[in-house]
Amino acid sequence: MIYRCKVCGYIYKDGKEPLECPICQNTNCFEVISEDKINYEFFKESWSRQVKWMNSTKYQNEIMLNPDETVLKTLAEAEGNFLKSGKQAYCPCRLLTNNQLADKKIICPCYFYMGEVELQGHCHCSLYLVKK
Repeated sequence: MIYRCKVCGYIYKDGKEPLECPICQNTNCFEVISEDKINYEFFKESWSRQVKWMNSTKYQNEIMLNPDETVLKTLAEAEGNFLKSGKQAYCPCRLLTNNQLADKKIICPCYFYMGEVELQGHCHCSLYLVKK
């Protein structure tokens, strides 16, 4: 099953619904998504929710989704391939280690994105950018 947090857009794939969203810590916030809905629009909506959540919590309207549709479509295709192959929606710019605990950190949005955005002005894959 594929689940998406209604609050922050986090995408999770596993046999059972998480009790709590690992990103926004809300409970009972997941919706079930059928695999046939996994497309560019699905990811863009999810990422837009993530940006909205980031800006309403830590970043106070400083973060934006990359406006380059080519970048977004490439990332959506890569994340979609992960989901359709039975894996999580991993950050396509990072290497899987096949260590479940370590790889949990690279489910998009990955553990590293906040630091990268603050230091570089964008995350590793340039999905999230600082507004200029």
